[in-house]
Order: sequence, then C-alpha cells, then structure tokens
Amino acid sequence: MGSQDSDRRGGRGRLFLVAVLIVAGAAIVGIAVATGGLRLGRTGHSTPSAEQAAQESCQSDVLKRLVAPATTHFSGIRAEASSLETDGKDLFPLTLEEPLKGIDISRITVLNVSGVVNAPTEVGSTLEDHFDCRAYFVDGKLAHTMVLFDHSH
Repeated sequence: MGSQDSDRRGGRGRLFLVAVLIVAGAAIVGIAVATGGLRLGRTGHSTPSAEQAAQESCQSDVLKRLVAPATTHFSGIRAEASSLETDGKDLFPLTLEEPLKGIDISRITVLNVSGVVNAPTEVGSTLEDHFDCRAYFVDGKLAHTMVLFDHSH
C-alpha cells in the first residue's frame, strides 16, 4: 500500500513537471514571435520602407552620373516628405517621362533625398557636391527618381 501512494505522488510530480515545461516553452515561443526573434511565415527579406527605397535608388542614380563611382563617399543623407511641384522642378518628369507621364497627380507622392557626395573628378581632384533627388511614388510604390546636382557631372 505504501508503494502505491509513492507511485501516485511520483506520477503527479512528473505530470506537474511536464506541464510546467510546456507552459514555459509556450511562453518562450510567444515572446520570440512577439519580438520578431522567430519569424513564422516570413521570408528572410523584409520590404524596405519608402525612405530606404528612395535613398537606395537615389544613391544608385547619383553613382551612375559620376566618373569614379567606386571611390565615392556619401554623407549627410536625409529623406523627407516633399510636396509635388507641378509648375516647378517636377514639371519635366510629370509631363515628359514614363512612368509618370499621364498619371493623375493625386496618386503621386514625393520624397526628397538630399546629401553630399565626395567624388573624384576627371582631372584627379575630389569634388564635394550637394545633391537633391526627387523620388516619386505612385500609389505607394517607387516609380521614378530624378537627381539634381549643384554642379554639373
């Protein structure tokens, strides 16, 4: 009779220990999912923010216009919302360039990316030049960029 009571108490102890381990494991998984440590149902690539997409595209466009893009350095990069200037600097891309040509302007938003580029020139000196880049989004998707430099390149 004594051995049956100890078997029951041992079984209850093991059952209690298993229940505690299950609850602790569930809590750890819940915390991992909530903090992003466990990415269920997601691929390894996250969608860049509008600011990131605009900055990357603008920097790429700046590099395409330079003599030695591999040795170019950027500094002071900022991305900020801007208004669409249909009778100013945005007139050309809105009226002549695809994919913005003919698009209803209410669907277009603009981010202005600005900064400084330090780039070698054709004669071997280094030019520090400010640039502005207009990043145009149609329905929230990056559609076009336009780079404006203080100096010609």
